[in-house]
This record gives sequence, C-alpha cells and structure tokens, in this order.
Amino acid sequence: MNRPYAAVPSSEARGGGHAALPRKVPVKVEPKVFFANERTYLAWVHMAVILASMSVGIVALAERETPAGYVAKLYGASLMPVAIGFVLYALHNYLKRTAMLSRRDPGPYDDAVGPTVRQPPPPYMT
Repeated sequence: MNRPYAAVPSSEARGGGHAALPRKVPVKVEPKVFFANERTYLAWVHMAVILASMSVGIVALAERETPAGYVAKLYGASLMPVAIGFVLYALHNYLKRTAMLSRRDPGPYDDAVGPTVRQPPPPYMT
C-alpha cells in the first residue's frame, strides 16, 4: 500500500462544525535523511569489521598447545558470530528504514527493540 501522505484529522474531529473528509498532507522526506540512514548503517558495519578483525587476530595469535590458548581460540571464535549478527542487524534496519523512506511513511524510524546495553551507574552516582 502506497502511503505518501499523512492523514490530518478533519475539522469535525478537532471540534469544528463541518463534517469533512480527512485531508491528506504530503510527508516531506529530505535527502539528508537518506544519508543519515546510510551513515548509521556504515557505522554498524564498521563496528562489525572491527569485531571480526579482533576475532581473526585472537584466533591467529593464540598458542595451540596450552589450555589458555584453547580458551583464547574459543573466545576469538565466539566473536565472529557476534560480528556477523551486527552486520545482519544493521542490514535489516537499513533496508527497513530505506523502504519506509521510499514509501514516505510518517514514521517512527527508531528501533524500539534494538540492542540496548544499559550499564549500571557507578556507585558514586547512586
């Protein structure tokens, strides 16, 4: 369904006297919004590349015969799926927001379910 317009309540819904159909007001999407979406996507991919590089580096530099080397390899190998998850999450959000912008949906464009990492405040701030 193509919705390039946002519905504005009629004068009757706002308390006016005449019964009129809801007006359709075009939603204006500025070009900078598309660039902001792409910039956010690239920031997520940049972080994923850093994680993947750390994963490869840890696995490559871990010693093979020691128990600490096995733990390091396990840690390095566990970072790679996290990096892949970052890329998939970023791609999903980018494609979803791009489609919403192309359809000129009125929003919301934020991600209410996304990865929020809340760290408890330091003891001196409580």
